[in-house]
Amino acid sequence: MKLRLFIVLFFAPIFLFSQDLKPLFPNGSNVCFVGNSITNNGEFYNNLWLFYATRFPQEKIRFYNCGISGDVASGVLRRLDSDVLIHKPTHAVLMIGMNDVNRELYRKQQTTNDSLKQKALAVYRRNTEQAMINLKKKPIGLILLKPSIYDQTSTIPTENFYGVNDALQQCAKHIEYLSKEYKTGLVDMQSVMLGINSVEQLKNPAFTIVGKDRVHPASPGHFVMAYQFLKDTKAPKYVSKIVIEPGHASLSLKSANCSIKNLKRNPESLSFSCLENSLPFPVRDSAKIALNWIPFNEEFNKELLQVDLPRGTYDLFIDDRKITSCSSTLFKKGINLADYPITPQYLQALTVLKACAAYREKESIIRNQRFIEFTQLAEWKGGNDTTAL
Repeated sequence: MKLRLFIVLFFAPIFLFSQDLKPLFPNGSNVCFVGNSITNNGEFYNNLWLFYATRFPQEKIRFYNCGISGDVASGVLRRLDSDVLIHKPTHAVLMIGMNDVNRELYRKQQTTNDSLKQKALAVYRRNTEQAMINLKKKPIGLILLKPSIYDQTSTIPTENFYGVNDALQQCAKHIEYLSKEYKTGLVDMQSVMLGINSVEQLKNPAFTIVGKDRVHPASPGHFVMAYQFLKDTKAPKYVSKIVIEPGHASLSLKSANCSIKNLKRNPESLSFSCLENSLPFPVRDSAKIALNWIPFNEEFNKELLQVDLPRGTYDLFIDDRKITSCSSTLFKKGINLADYPITPQYLQALTVLKACAAYREKESIIRNQRFIEFTQLAEWKGGNDTTAL
């Protein structure tokens, strides 16, 4: 006979029991994500906003997309005041380099000597350092991202500008130098993406962590990028820890980021009420394949339910809805509720996902306008100037 475990969600004042839940971006932060089309796409940073919205729902944090398609480090310098600092950022996150290396120099039929390639890298180093100098004049927390990869190993039909990613790795080394020199945060996008490619391309040579153009990541790639950002910035692991052991004294000591009350035991069931102060992270359907490549739920989406029960098999109900059946052994070890997308918590998180996605769509319109402003109308002097049109 299966026994029953009941959880009732409730609303109550918030109590935090774990000090490791401190956010990288505290309450009131304005965070500008600066870069080229990969940032302009908005998905990897929108995933990060979704993480903060579900993990720290009481904090007021604003993320700004400051990406421009086709941009290079010199373009970032030109628009720093009018497109980044105008938001009065408390933090700036910079990823640039994909266009700076000048991919056209790496075409097979290109006979350009290496001096032009090295010149492009020299310009990149000079301009990114100047960007650091300018940003350091402001009281801004800086995080530098090693540029995402150009896939020069996949067997996809798109022409392979072999050597582009070698150049991007030189950019990555320079970014690491800047991070040390100017004491910034650092996120390594290169290693994780190359690592996934190397493993998956052994199974399927046409696999790519980025898109079919070898440059722009699709949804799974953006999710991997968000994962690496969380990893390198030491984001908290737990959504919550719900720990139920014999006796009541252990509840507040081992549980974290939740409030528990109304604990009742009888020979056939156990029930309690619980308020979790965070929601699980809802992974977009388009990105879920990436869960096969990275331990995201284990490392950053742990909604632990750990219950010490008499030997047997138990049905888990939350708000009268059956979630799963598990053995007492598994419950004692602990299950991750974030693995179950039918929980009331997960369904609530999906509404946050929809809100973030809607914001991203609206923001993309603004970024398209900014693209025109900084590219097509860069030399325009006003309504009477027709020479720049």
